[in-house]
Amino acid sequence: MPARAVRRRSIFPDYRFLRSGAHLGRWPDKYSKLPTPARALITGKCADIGKLKGPILRGLAARAPYFHNGSAATLADVVEFYNQRFDIGFTDQQKADLVAFLSSL
Repeated sequence: MPARAVRRRSIFPDYRFLRSGAHLGRWPDKYSKLPTPARALITGKCADIGKLKGPILRGLAARAPYFHNGSAATLADVVEFYNQRFDIGFTDQQKADLVAFLSSL
């Protein structure tokens, strides 16, 4: 597969079930380390625990609020969540650029 096609697949997924990490550590109780059962409720496979089907990115800016529970009101909130969750280390300019890019889709 050409590099361009690989990049496109990473930006516009093909509706596979993926783990985003957004569902871990969101509850302040003893269950905070447990992921949501998600796809595993349907398939019965342990490997599918925490997997959810993500939407495509086209028209993303028009579909706020974000996440399954609406906990991110803006794209900037989404970028900040992932920046902190995965310790990416984006600068303020990089975050603004990413939000601008996502808004343009």
